[in-house]
Amino acid sequence: MENCYIKNNARRNGLLILLLFLLLGLGFGCQTQEPPLSPAAARFKAEVKDCIHKLAQPLTGPVLSKDRATIIDTLRKTEPEAIKLCRMCPFRMGVMGPNGDTLAVYPPKNAASLDFYNYEVVQQALRTRKVTQQRLFLQNGSRLYVICIPLLKNDRIIGLLALALSASDAKNRWGLTEKEFLSLDFNR
Repeated sequence: MENCYIKNNARRNGLLILLLFLLLGLGFGCQTQEPPLSPAAARFKAEVKDCIHKLAQPLTGPVLSKDRATIIDTLRKTEPEAIKLCRMCPFRMGVMGPNGDTLAVYPPKNAASLDFYNYEVVQQALRTRKVTQQRLFLQNGSRLYVICIPLLKNDRIIGLLALALSASDAKNRWGLTEKEFLSLDFNR
């Protein structure tokens, strides 16, 4: 009888240990991770992250003071020498205040009076304080990829940098598919 009790106890302890390992495995193994990137997606992500790195800091002062001329000048000076994304493709950059009000667009266009506050991609970037992206449809049916980057000063959002590229240009230049674009995580 005692031998049976020991076997049942050992079996139960073994099951508890197995269950514990399974629960720990699920807890650590089910973290959301970016799927393996294709070479095209990896190249695109690297260029976007390089663009963010080169623009975020220099834009901080001009965005705080809402100095449109200096914002445009910063974008213009940075673009030819550092931002691969803008070479030979119609890539646009926009800078918004903390309320989604457009401060500047580069290359310059009459968009300074537009308000993008209600766009989900803008709201999500403001709410999460993380880089967000979204596909938008234009009136002519074409698709646009938009990436919103929160600009921070002392851990406070002072504005947003937005990068926009047509889906067809992303496909032609990088071989980037819509599914790949939407699955990228620019925060890692």
